[in-house]
Amino acid sequence: MSTPSALLADGRSLSAPLLVQLFIGQCLVLALHLPFMPPWLLGVALAAAGWRFLQLRRRLPRAGVVLRLTAVVGVLAGLWLQYGGLMGMQALMGVLLGIYLLKLLETHDRRDGRVVVIIGFVTLTAAFLHDQSLLMSAAALLAAAWLLQTLVVLAGGRAGRDAWREALWLLTLSAPLMVLLFVVVPRIGPLWSLPQADQASTGLSDEIAPGDIAQLSRSDARAFRARFDGAEPPPDERYWRVYTLSQFDGERWTRLRPEQHAASAGQPVSRFVQEAERSPFDDRPPRYVAELLLEPDSRPWRPSLGTPLASDARQRYLADGTLEGLVPLSSRGLLQVASSARAPSYPDPAGPAWHRLLPQDANPRSRDLAERLWREAEGDPRRYLAALMARFGEAPFRYTLSPPLLRGPDRIDDFLFDTRAGYCTHYASAAAVMARMVGIPARVVVGFQGGERHPDGHFTIRDYDAHAWIEVWLDGAWERLDPTAAIAPERIEQGAEAFLGDSEDFLADAPFSPLRLRELGWANRLRLGVERTEYRWQRGVIGYQRERREALLAGLTERIASLWSRLTPGDALRLAAVAAGMVLLWWVRRSWHWRRAGGEGARVRRLQAWLERRGAGPQGGESPATHLRRIAPAAGPAQAALEGVAQDIERLLYAPLSARERHLRRRRLARQLAEIKRRWPRRR
Repeated sequence: MSTPSALLADGRSLSAPLLVQLFIGQCLVLALHLPFMPPWLLGVALAAAGWRFLQLRRRLPRAGVVLRLTAVVGVLAGLWLQYGGLMGMQALMGVLLGIYLLKLLETHDRRDGRVVVIIGFVTLTAAFLHDQSLLMSAAALLAAAWLLQTLVVLAGGRAGRDAWREALWLLTLSAPLMVLLFVVVPRIGPLWSLPQADQASTGLSDEIAPGDIAQLSRSDARAFRARFDGAEPPPDERYWRVYTLSQFDGERWTRLRPEQHAASAGQPVSRFVQEAERSPFDDRPPRYVAELLLEPDSRPWRPSLGTPLASDARQRYLADGTLEGLVPLSSRGLLQVASSARAPSYPDPAGPAWHRLLPQDANPRSRDLAERLWREAEGDPRRYLAALMARFGEAPFRYTLSPPLLRGPDRIDDFLFDTRAGYCTHYASAAAVMARMVGIPARVVVGFQGGERHPDGHFTIRDYDAHAWIEVWLDGAWERLDPTAAIAPERIEQGAEAFLGDSEDFLADAPFSPLRLRELGWANRLRLGVERTEYRWQRGVIGYQRERREALLAGLTERIASLWSRLTPGDALRLAAVAAGMVLLWWVRRSWHWRRAGGEGARVRRLQAWLERRGAGPQGGESPATHLRRIAPAAGPAQAALEGVAQDIERLLYAPLSARERHLRRRRLARQLAEIKRRWPRRR
């Protein structure tokens, strides 16, 4: 029979295989952070592991305090240079990773190894601050299993298959508790709301110039996902408003905050924005109700299909028909929005004069054209706008993702009379300016148009669906007018993916996007299946918040009450008898195990009591094995027996032993217990 040394002896040195096991665990945890961490941290991981292995082979000394402090300062300095400080979420995450990696330099025994594993669990959990996808969860489960089996080996278990079996058994045992906690424990918001500066999922900004949105067509980043409760809108009504731009300086359209509008107009802020669950500006019945799965965003914008009318939580309703959240989204979140699918039907408190403002003496050629078209329309705004749209639909105007640059002082003139090639922002900007030139209030609306419909009915809206159009004030209401529909109606009817798919610039910033394989039937089906599974994960697991928890618990309570009301006295007696039988069976089985596993423990405790009466009792918090090892050197002839009992009781209580080995150790334990009492030094 082998005689391994003490199982939980913290002072036992780490072997090379255990060091490799700890390093692999670090690599698995680092893989979770890899897309989000500075690449040079990989070099730190390799350097720390390399030093420890060379030291294990006696080619390098132990890392001293100076070296360890230098390494820590180096990592902190690198993070400072990388992020410009150490207080942001990314920098703090880098500090945690640095501690985890450098801890290997001072890891020499099993206690140090357990500390590394525990830091690994913390670092693994922190990875969910970056990403809570199904793929991340599966990878985290694999890493957690590796760390757990490492902990089993550090605790004295056999490496390899036995450690994996023990780790998987522990994970299986914890699964019911995990599910129960998931269902009943309320979410603790602040843990998942760390500041994520400058994270913007939509790629939109507070201002645009012609050509800006064209850059978004190069990305397949997901902006949000939507599922409709009831009827789905046809393609020509899938206009997702995000915000409006009403200030034009001759080059760029910019957005004013409601507070800025109120201050400049000398009106109360409440006329421009109000917090509520229903819009205070529009009481029309909703046409569509959509559940949005929003991506994290440092801006408060919330998309809505037309004018937002109501939501399932308090939001900021702006007078220009924009919907904003009360706080930025630090993680994915669900929001139900009822909307009209149309432009706002109420006036903007900024007034029509605000929406007619233009720089003086700018774009003279466009102004001449506007005056001529206005005269030909005999002052009828609708005929004028129809003529303008018809002009966009004629050659040589063309739609392109790579328009020529516009850098002159009169950019609308340059576009309308020289380049005549552009994207939605070019046409929307020119149309809004031309409308204002004849006194028609107009503003640019930025958002998304279209979206990919999945077979299960949900829509995915991506960056390349970003779009711009205009709204004009006609006959006492705002009306949507999309110049892109005149120049490229296929863009509206078929969506950006179908219309722009052959362009060289489409997805240029996403060379490995699975959308590039959408023409391959099996690859596209696989992509849709993965996205459907991911959507269900996000909606059902990550989106399981307070309302769903309360609804689920209420449903369970109602179901149990219904079953209880139909229970007869005879059924109740039979159920009670079955429950009592199961409890009795459990108690008998547990008592048998206790007697079988605890016999040795009781005998050792009696020995400890015997030693205490002789002035050699245990100290506070001391385990039996630690107690016996502590007093062994002073026990004279009983020293060997005391150390043998300490080793055997640890193996019998904690190690997975074969039946034969357990039998032999019990017999030896009994002999050693008797020997201790026989050889214990007599008092003089």
